[in-house]
Amino acid sequence: MMKFSFFSRIKKFAVNARKKSKGITLGEFTRSYADERRKEGEKIYEGRCGSVLGMLKHLETFGGSDIPLKKVDVETVKQFIDYLRSAHDLHKNMKAPGKLSDSTIHLKVNILKSVLREAVRQGLLEQNPFDLLPHSYRVKAQYKERTALTQEELIKLSETPCNTPELKEAFLLSCITGLRKSDILSLSIHDIEKRDDTYYIYKKMKKTQRWLRLPLPEEAHHILSKLHAKNDDTPYFFAHLSPHHLGEHLEVWLEDCCISDKHITFHSGRHTCATLLLTQGTNLYTIMRYLGHQNINTTQQYAHITDQMLSSATHLLNYQLRGLAAC
Repeated sequence: MMKFSFFSRIKKFAVNARKKSKGITLGEFTRSYADERRKEGEKIYEGRCGSVLGMLKHLETFGGSDIPLKKVDVETVKQFIDYLRSAHDLHKNMKAPGKLSDSTIHLKVNILKSVLREAVRQGLLEQNPFDLLPHSYRVKAQYKERTALTQEELIKLSETPCNTPELKEAFLLSCITGLRKSDILSLSIHDIEKRDDTYYIYKKMKKTQRWLRLPLPEEAHHILSKLHAKNDDTPYFFAHLSPHHLGEHLEVWLEDCCISDKHITFHSGRHTCATLLLTQGTNLYTIMRYLGHQNINTTQQYAHITDQMLSSATHLLNYQLRGLAAC
């Protein structure tokens, strides 16, 4: 840790010296921006730091990382957006990388906008080029309908063997608790507390850095108890589950369960939790607290109305309006 700190300070000193001489490049400033947003204990490609470095990879491929920061203008931004619109995903683990989605382009453009805003704040740029960007270059995030499993599909999946047992436990836990992948993979015995015969997860969420206290459902407690007994050499429940290739293993498990008509990702577990709570009549504000959202608008995006709820509402309306046709 001392070695990392020492070299980090040396690197920061060098970057600051370059800043003062106004000779820093866009790539150097972006990397410095990423380093300053890396949280303690976080791996380099996790969190906000990882998102910035992901954008930087595309900036390097585009050929814009070597541009002197002070020469970045609206034309640079326009050309980068044009590049992103035809670029392919640079993720190494993808067998056949496709083109970037509108949502991914929107994210990377917003990150660059934030980087340049910080450059303006530090006096390295007179104006953020994004302020001069024509409307035709504005990138909107593509709306994605939240995909979730039904209760029947979840039960069927839980009864289907998985070649990666810890993935099965982790995904089911996400469906039951609504926790994000980052919080599940970092979940430890120290995050579990007992109050009045009830177990709770009490944990600071990685994405929001806000504390969440969540009553632990019986099924979730059973999963964690089994994992703790198996992994008694570490306080982490999923210490032996690699975050890499989770999507591929999940896809195989879903195919074994004959669920192939839905685009299910690990994050769909969180959508499933919200949808099941909604189907059972839980109000949105309770779901908001359960998922750890900061405002109700985010919860409304997760808790889309299911076909089952629409059907129930139709039956209720038919019952209430019965006899009107005879009037």
